Amino acid sequence: MGKPIRSGWYTPRRSKTELEKPIVLTRRSPLARTLSVSILAIVAGVPLLAQESSPLFHFQPDRREAQRQLEGALVAIPRIASLRAHHDLLSSAPHPSGTPGDREVIEWLFDSYSRLGLPTVKQELSLYLPTPEAAEVEILAPVRLSLPLQEPALEQDRYSDHPSLRPAVAGYSGSGDVSGQVVYANFGRIEDFERLEQLGIRVQDRIVVARYGEIFRGYKAHNAERFGAAALLLYTDPEESGWGRGISYPEGGWLNRDSIQSGSILTLPYPGDPLTPEVEATPTAPRLDPAELEFPEIPVQPISWGSAEEILGRMTGPAVPRPWQGGLPFAYRLTGGPELLVRVHVDQPRGQVQTANVVATLPGTRFPDQMVVIGSHHDAWAFGASDPNAGSIVVYEVARAFMELARRGIRTQRTLVFANWGAEELGIHGSTEWVEANLEALAQGGIAYINLDGAALGTDFSAAVSPSLRSLLRDVLDEVDQPGDPQGRSVLDVELEDAAEELFGALGGGSDHVAFYTHAGIPSMSLHAGGSDGSAYHTNYDTLDWYRKVVGDTYDGALMLSRIVALLAARLSNADVIPLDPKGYASDFRRRLRDLEERAVEKGLRLDFGALRAAVDALEAQPGAREVLAALAEGRLTPAAANGVSWEVLALERLWIDAAGLEDRPWYKSLYAAPDPETGYAPWLLPPLRQAIEEGSTPAARRAVEAYERVFRLLRERLRILERLAEPLASDPVRERSPAP
Repeated sequence: MGKPIRSGWYTPRRSKTELEKPIVLTRRSPLARTLSVSILAIVAGVPLLAQESSPLFHFQPDRREAQRQLEGALVAIPRIASLRAHHDLLSSAPHPSGTPGDREVIEWLFDSYSRLGLPTVKQELSLYLPTPEAAEVEILAPVRLSLPLQEPALEQDRYSDHPSLRPAVAGYSGSGDVSGQVVYANFGRIEDFERLEQLGIRVQDRIVVARYGEIFRGYKAHNAERFGAAALLLYTDPEESGWGRGISYPEGGWLNRDSIQSGSILTLPYPGDPLTPEVEATPTAPRLDPAELEFPEIPVQPISWGSAEEILGRMTGPAVPRPWQGGLPFAYRLTGGPELLVRVHVDQPRGQVQTANVVATLPGTRFPDQMVVIGSHHDAWAFGASDPNAGSIVVYEVARAFMELARRGIRTQRTLVFANWGAEELGIHGSTEWVEANLEALAQGGIAYINLDGAALGTDFSAAVSPSLRSLLRDVLDEVDQPGDPQGRSVLDVELEDAAEELFGALGGGSDHVAFYTHAGIPSMSLHAGGSDGSAYHTNYDTLDWYRKVVGDTYDGALMLSRIVALLAARLSNADVIPLDPKGYASDFRRRLRDLEERAVEKGLRLDFGALRAAVDALEAQPGAREVLAALAEGRLTPAAANGVSWEVLALERLWIDAAGLEDRPWYKSLYAAPDPETGYAPWLLPPLRQAIEEGSTPAARRAVEAYERVFRLLRERLRILERLAEPLASDPVRERSPAP
């Protein structure tokens, strides 16, 4: 069992209150029969679950009926009116990290979860954040023209003239006031700057203009600084997210000529507070010296494509390579010539700023040290109606649903944690600090993390999922009806019709799953429902008016996600054997290894993966988990044995964690996945092997292969333990009855 968590949000061995008393139901108990009748009355006539329900393989036979009834009641609770009301309150005012609006949201969230009856805490954090003071961009010659850095108010959007709105920000920009000639650098990738060098274009001491896309904006800034630029201007080209995609806001949903994308440009080799890696960022925590860290030094400022047009349209140098041409109505050029001069001024001091995570807990009845965490961040660049609040409302609605059942006396065996993280937009700070504060408890009892960052933007479901959670997600999707589908088909049915080659993607960087999955080894998923015809990403137009015009006011996507997440959480937190599939790594690993083998050939490396492939095949062929589920289905596992199996399943997950971490990025501990160090968002699967191949190092690649062979050997050994746990019990045993939901 896990030890108490250090931050104080949850105490496993507190005295029993009414909330904490376990409810024991069996099919023969009067309460179970009453529950079944009341649940059937609630869900009658509401097509919430597909008619063909998947077997509850991870539950004892005598608990499956009660679990099915629990799930039916649970998915009947989420309401569009509740989702909409919560959305109104969260998105009514700007609330960037560390501002008064941020604190108001923190207090409101704390009060909201507390009113539900959930034990709720604020994890106060002291983070090293930027505090933007001023920014200016102007053309000095051949004309004098000041360029706007904030979107104008729109008559069609009542929120767009809010007095607390501020100019666009590149978080952690260097401060400075520089003037110079202009160079266009396409997407600001390393290969783009190298191409400029090949073409004889000087970047040193120039103002670089680059468009968003392809890689994380922070690497654009890092690359510009590396090649000697004096400053960097970033804009969203209309080809990527403006009229090249559809009609612009407010007539349509896409960015308009005045929209400006804010965002962090921090590129340290770890997320979270820059000064306290692997340590919770309390006010008294030991801190690194900021002077010893590689923060951006040059001024970086986002601008609109209307402002970019004023600059790029005055350039007179050689034409760009054809792939560099964007969507503005003229031929793009590489340089502006000596006649075009631009000034960039950014004043953005950095210092300690206070914010907080809001974490609500519903303790489990039998295994309070085991936890399922559901989260989304609460900070936004402005109103955050889509990012993050289209996910935050789902977190709250799922918490409300479980608490409604708790008031009826129905609880899950494991603890459910509902979290709203602080300062995600500036570098995934809040969730990272919570994981670092609770690492020991998570390592022992962390079951899964479900991320819902800006999740409900339509009804087209997609997910990035760690391999051991994929089969569970498939089961759940096959039971939830697609909103508005006249045939009553499940989400999975609809997705399979329109699916790409892979139904579920791999987890990379860019959101709050990073610390859970790549640092603590907690199986994770990031869920999304999209399909809306537009984007207001990181702009001041990410408002309720934009959301309801573009996404719609029916909240079908949010309701669908609420049901999906509720079912996932119900099974993860209530199953007799934790529903993680350790063999899911085998098929996924084989595919990733094939991709890396092709990459090795491209890099000219001669590597032998035969032994590693054999190790993967041996894991997949080993019975292990199948034997356990068979024993569970036949009623041959006592509750104690089932609990032992669950701990073994968690131990299998942790085998992918290497305490030493990745070379050059030791904060990242997972041998299975890490963010791409060059793009920031994309996943690097099998990162030690990927890094060795990218660097062209045969010895490092062979060491990585040996490390993976060792992991698969340990996985097989642990599966043999599961097989022994599933061996037939002594004849006619007196079995302990497992508590029902």
